[in-house]
Amino acid sequence: MLWIQDLSKSFGPQTLFEHVQWQVNPGQRVGLIGPNGAGKSTLIKIVAGMIEPDHGQVNQIKGLKLGYLPQEVAELGGNSIRSEASKGLASLWKLKAEVDSLATKLASYGSNTESLEYNELLNVYGTAQARFEQEGGFEAESKVEQILCGLGFRVEQLDNRCDTLSGGWQMRVVLARLLLQSPDLLLLDEPTNHLDLESVGWLKHFLNTFEGSLILISHDRWFLNQICTHIAELTQEGVGLFTGHFEDYLRQVEQQNELLERQRKNQAKKTANLERFIERFRYKASKAKQVQSRVKLLEKMQTVQEVQETQTIHFQLTEPPKCGRTVMTLEGIEQGYSTEQVIYRGLDVKVERGQHLALVGPNGAGKSTLLKLLAGATDYRKGFRELGHLVKPYYFAQHQTEALNLEWTVLQEAQSAQEGASITHIRSILGAFLFDAEDVKKKVAVLSGGEKNRLALVKMLLTPSNLLLLDEPTNHLDMGSRAVLAQALRAYEGAVVLISHDRYFIDEVCDEVWEVNTGRVTPFLGNYSHYLECVQQGKRPMPFPLSAVAPTQSTLPSQTVHKKVDRKEERRRNAERREARSKIVKPLKKKVEKAEAEIQRIEERLAELEALQCASDHYDNPEEVVRVAKEASDKQALLESVMTEWEEAELELAQALENFDQE
Repeated sequence: MLWIQDLSKSFGPQTLFEHVQWQVNPGQRVGLIGPNGAGKSTLIKIVAGMIEPDHGQVNQIKGLKLGYLPQEVAELGGNSIRSEASKGLASLWKLKAEVDSLATKLASYGSNTESLEYNELLNVYGTAQARFEQEGGFEAESKVEQILCGLGFRVEQLDNRCDTLSGGWQMRVVLARLLLQSPDLLLLDEPTNHLDLESVGWLKHFLNTFEGSLILISHDRWFLNQICTHIAELTQEGVGLFTGHFEDYLRQVEQQNELLERQRKNQAKKTANLERFIERFRYKASKAKQVQSRVKLLEKMQTVQEVQETQTIHFQLTEPPKCGRTVMTLEGIEQGYSTEQVIYRGLDVKVERGQHLALVGPNGAGKSTLLKLLAGATDYRKGFRELGHLVKPYYFAQHQTEALNLEWTVLQEAQSAQEGASITHIRSILGAFLFDAEDVKKKVAVLSGGEKNRLALVKMLLTPSNLLLLDEPTNHLDMGSRAVLAQALRAYEGAVVLISHDRYFIDEVCDEVWEVNTGRVTPFLGNYSHYLECVQQGKRPMPFPLSAVAPTQSTLPSQTVHKKVDRKEERRRNAERREARSKIVKPLKKKVEKAEAEIQRIEERLAELEALQCASDHYDNPEEVVRVAKEASDKQALLESVMTEWEEAELELAQALENFDQE
């Protein structure tokens, strides 16, 4: 349905890609990936006809209907949310206007229904009405509501003006309008950036039932795994197409690299043998013919390049300052924007040292409000907020960019977060978040919104704290940067409370989930995937620790006192349960990690031994051959033993987690 031929694009001296050849077939859902700056968004814009290539062309089948969602959209006007989204059904509304017009003309005939003109008009009206019904005209308005509500809007909001919405919510309106168009080929550039977890799940379901084709740019691994039938990797050399989702792509790349490495080693061995023969018999007349033959063979041999290992940046967050066991307490909190709109009433939660938890729940449930309450960034009417002993919280939100010094360079701004840190350490963290050697010299004032957001994140990672409160920290991060951040947060010994729409990221970082809904907070031990399994299986614990609305003094005063005692007891039991879980689960996790580390060491040594056995001069020393073979055999036996230990430890850990969930 779409053919890209010999496509090239440059901006000034920078070449994004050259001689791209790519074909998109009907029904394919392609995830377009590549390093930062590879030109993924530019390529999609060329396909959408918004940018002209320097060379090459994009061909498509006749009548192909394209739908394109950019990363950023222009501000919408004063239309209602419903009417703006309904523009996606423009052709259907045009047909409806035609049907209504024909109906008006028919009505003008009154009782004179025997004329030839009337019957001809009646036939035209019947055909138009049948088309309208066939194209879903009678369900159109409910479809508009369905898609808007799936993307997080409430029905009562749909008649509000678009220009009262934030940029992220306006993006959802544009996405709804695009989905209603039902194009043959959807081009989506980071569609999940402005969606919450519930909306991402809805969009996943919608796209999986979408009958057209799809090209998707996303840094969300879970989303790519759920949606894609193919992965297209864009580099300067062109597009490489892989069948399957993102994890399939990773496996195929690894297999390709292993094959290339074997080919390179075999070629190196063959080349060494040829060169040794040539050198040995170069001046021997009787071997001249064989020497020349081998010289020509060497000249024709195409070198298999060594596989370049992707450089992985690892760093640790600044060690958190020592603090008390309880880092944050909210008790009896009442919070809302008016007497009618109360978000929390009688909220009582506690965050313990070292907890890594995610706040999840439907849009508008109060996740960001709870994070702000923990951070002290919003007011409340009743109750109290208590910071634990020696606790130093750090709240990461969008407004963090406003605190940046616009006159400083990127490097100076990062250095200001941690006095005495080495330049090398700071540069490595900046590099992990896409600031190269030239970027660090730029003034903060010239950075884009996304770059400022990433710089604010770097400052957070460099600032000593023992409680991190993170609101969508993965926005504007590519896959590599998300992995670096997840690795750092996973090893962080302080407490972490985060909101994110990236399910893979939550699973990597958090081992506890707090479900926020209708003023209630419900805890689940385990990562987000485990939480979803619990919900689907009906394993829902009691709200933690308060009900949505606590009784007032004027109603049931005796029960109020009784419930307060129950809450304290519930908090105590929850704390004991977490401590008991930690005592059992932590040693098991360490056992698993120890086995994994041992497996990695053995595999690395086996790789070294294999390299020795592949060396051209290895078999010149019989004693060395025997020694290496014996060590390889011993290591292989040890690997199998440790693998068994690892499997048993994993099983034991899984059983322990399940036992706690069933309590």
